[in-house]
Amino acid sequence: MLKRNRISALIVVVLTGITIFYLHRELRGKGKQLEAALHVLDWRWLLGGFLMMVLSIFLEALATRALLDREDRSEVTWGTLIRVPLLNLLGTGLTPFASGGQPAQLYALAHSKMDGGRAMSIILMKFLVYQVVVVVFFLVGYVAADNFIYQQVDPTFANFIPFAILIHAVVIIGIALVMFWPSFTLKLVDLTERLIGKFLEPERYQRLVDNLKEKIENFHFESRRVISNWRDLLGSTFFTTLQLIVFYMIPYFVIRAFGYADVNPWLIVTMNIMIVMVISLFPIPGGVGGAELSFQLLFTPFVKNPATLILVILIWRLITYYFGLFAGIIAYILPVSKTAKK
Repeated sequence: MLKRNRISALIVVVLTGITIFYLHRELRGKGKQLEAALHVLDWRWLLGGFLMMVLSIFLEALATRALLDREDRSEVTWGTLIRVPLLNLLGTGLTPFASGGQPAQLYALAHSKMDGGRAMSIILMKFLVYQVVVVVFFLVGYVAADNFIYQQVDPTFANFIPFAILIHAVVIIGIALVMFWPSFTLKLVDLTERLIGKFLEPERYQRLVDNLKEKIENFHFESRRVISNWRDLLGSTFFTTLQLIVFYMIPYFVIRAFGYADVNPWLIVTMNIMIVMVISLFPIPGGVGGAELSFQLLFTPFVKNPATLILVILIWRLITYYFGLFAGIIAYILPVSKTAKK
């Protein structure tokens, strides 16, 4: 593990400890409420929430596969396809602003012997599709639940929402420029080359430049191929949409497990959409601490028992975050067959 990853992991451990201490302090004096919450606990709903997380991972693998061409689909194994979302969970969970997700997915595809430029274009296109679908979900949810958000939710959280949508919009525009404006990309490369050239030997520098430009040409070619094949693009969008719906439903299953049968699933999904958008603003690996606080602010109107709310937060994070971290670590360690049997 790289040194910076070890530091991020240490930060996650420390923040997790602080968060657990805070939630434990919130449970003080609530022994009877905690006993009442555990008395009505239905494990079947919790199992359903966990299966939704597993299904979300599988749907993300299908979204990746939809962007592969016919040759790559015959060569990339299902083990590699499942490894992509697992390493994505590990990368996003250990880096600030979830910036490690794309390099982690690229690492997974590169180990299947796929060309680097082609793998990068697929990962970035997948990320672009994901960002667009997330923003569409956010806009629909925000418009539909606008009154509820500003009447029932803490104003501190509501004020972060415009900044979240702005950041995601900037990300979408930036990716689109890099993928479909080659001249802009080459200008950035030329600028970077001048800076790097001062520190490298001429022969090594030229070899690096030639290799980089070759990868960029391949990258833009693959980007045009993917965007021109609208069926593959629609397929990836379809699976990404299903993946997010399934992921957004997890808090509903956890809340139902504690006997809240009358909660509105649409509002639960909408509040989770808000959380996913806003925690992207926190420069903390995995949004540890910020995600739990956001959940507490948003879901208090649904879960009236404070002790139950703490349990819901802990289980929700175990399913959606810590399970992904441990599964990603296992996927990183285990060897994967590099080519599929034809």
